[in-house]
Amino acid sequence: MNEEYEYSFKVKSVNDFIKYCEENHYKIVEEYKQVRTLYKNGGKVMARITTNTYNDKKVSILNFKDDNLNSSPLKISRESEDLVITKENKKFVDSLIQILDLTNIKIFKRKRIVFKKKNVVFEIDKYISPRMNVVAIEGKKEEIDQVYSSLESIILKNKIDE
Repeated sequence: MNEEYEYSFKVKSVNDFIKYCEENHYKIVEEYKQVRTLYKNGGKVMARITTNTYNDKKVSILNFKDDNLNSSPLKISRESEDLVITKENKKFVDSLIQILDLTNIKIFKRKRIVFKKKNVVFEIDKYISPRMNVVAIEGKKEEIDQVYSSLESIILKNKIDE
């Protein structure tokens, strides 16, 4: 199990964040389409089945994450390891969702661009459904605090308050 530190916020546009990454020597490590289905049962943990499409190849995974509903941009969550869903274990995954009494509550469709520099990862998401843009900065707390501070003016200009 991993503990994840992440700043995450909705923005009007992702363009300034992409520009920041490019100008500060972050490298694109992945770019793909993604469909994520969230499952909950009223508890503090949610299940996620995520299908990533890289060109014509699809990979689906199941994982679990704390359902962190606070309004702070900094989220600290536990996240399970990923289970790649195959033909051989699909029945197991379906039965696990059922036995845990998890209900499909949301489906997200998005295009994700992942930039990385050392231990800091930017996940820049252009959502197709529901329509929105989200930027997340993940990594070690001290490092992402520093990046978040350096982005303050760009964040203030672009952030959508909920």
